[in-house]
Amino acid sequence: MNINLNAYKEHIDLDQSFTPNLDKHSLDELLTALIEEPSGMALLGRLDLKNENYTQRDLIRALLTVRPSGNLSDSLVGLVDSMLQNELKDKSVTNHQQIPRIESEYPASNSVSVWNGDISTLKIDAIVNAANSQMEGCFVPFHNCIDNVIHNAAGIMLREDCAEIMNLQGELEQTGNAKITRGYNLPAQYVMHTVGPIVRTSQPTNMDAMELAKSYESCLNVAKEYGHIKSIAFCSISTGVFGYPIEEAANVALSTVAKWLESNPNTIEHVVFNTYGKEATDTYMRILKEWRE
Repeated sequence: MNINLNAYKEHIDLDQSFTPNLDKHSLDELLTALIEEPSGMALLGRLDLKNENYTQRDLIRALLTVRPSGNLSDSLVGLVDSMLQNELKDKSVTNHQQIPRIESEYPASNSVSVWNGDISTLKIDAIVNAANSQMEGCFVPFHNCIDNVIHNAAGIMLREDCAEIMNLQGELEQTGNAKITRGYNLPAQYVMHTVGPIVRTSQPTNMDAMELAKSYESCLNVAKEYGHIKSIAFCSISTGVFGYPIEEAANVALSTVAKWLESNPNTIEHVVFNTYGKEATDTYMRILKEWRE
């Protein structure tokens, strides 16, 4: 059973503005608190602390990654928020309004940008996270997937919200669906979570393409339903460990978004395709150039 926005938004205080806890706490205090939890002690038992050059921040990141939802104290939330807000001050944040629109015969060119950057540093109404079917983020320490990157930058409450949604839904998230949470310590105000298809063959099937298109459509539909989102940045859904080739994925993404914007005028004012890497950026730009031809 896929639950809709109205079934969960009040449970995660979606309409409430996020106010971070800015009490000054040390990293030592946060590290100690995480180590003392069962998940923390279990992780430290697996890590080779003598032979690996883990920094204090590395260990905190890993401990937050493996920490399950629940049993969350205000003190721990404050420790994490304080750390992430301090780090955010030193990050180079990009405002989506500064990213130029594409120049192409692409039908939605006046509303679309391609941006090669870190989506967790983008100031925009909503960013899209390529989630797994458990929807609670990546639990693999030091894994550089987009799911882990976004959760690490947003903070501990993002997993709590996702867990609450999944508890209400009572089953794993189906491929192609999308949910929305607040962005917490991200520059983005909201995060859209969607499960893209896993490509199990050498080339995506027609079903893979339909499910990938549905992920893009679902994010845009939820954004439209919620009504507070005018700008949204998509990561390259399914192109990481899920195995969708970037060429085919870009074609699905661009065609799906163009059709949706045409069918839903005056809804989303700016769509950013976050490419994060030269190969993906070049692929998107080449497809858009060929669109002009």
